[in-house]
Amino acid sequence: MTREERFHALFDRHHPAVARFLRTQDHGSSEAEDVIAATFKIARKRIDNLPEGRAALPWLLGVARNLSRNVERKANREALFVNELSAVMLPWTEMPIEEREESAEVMAALAQLSPLDRDLILLVVRDELTPAEAGQLLGLRPVTARSRLHRARGRMRDLLTRPGASASRSRANVSPRCRSPQEDGRAH
Repeated sequence: MTREERFHALFDRHHPAVARFLRTQDHGSSEAEDVIAATFKIARKRIDNLPEGRAALPWLLGVARNLSRNVERKANREALFVNELSAVMLPWTEMPIEEREESAEVMAALAQLSPLDRDLILLVVRDELTPAEAGQLLGLRPVTARSRLHRARGRMRDLLTRPGASASRSRANVSPRCRSPQEDGRAH
């Protein structure tokens, strides 16, 4: 039996059990499908080292369980980021009532950006680094940092001004939160 035939036999035999196992792990269906695919991708790479027949199932379930835990850890890290982000923003209790909804929208929009874009925006806006300084810190060339920052600001603006965002806030009210110190007129 070739490696490919062995993998297909393994997949046909054990896919239902792996899928059942992952669907009981509190994942959404698309998330479970991603973990199933990743499990069998690993199995394909290591097909020569897998046990034969039914003995492969515990190994597959172990891989699926580890991948499932990785997904859970990632979700926890993302939730932690939102909590940490709220700590760097002005606490709601100290904020004027009319600004509270806007702050929540900004945090939600930041959470939707890639980690690199989010860090770039926060380093420029909150920590007042130049785009080149922030880029250097993140391992980006200055021109790449400026380009990514421009695109990230555009995504933030889109997220904050799309339907469903606060109707009372205009583009002019949103853009100061996304300006760099240079755009605010401070020295380069």
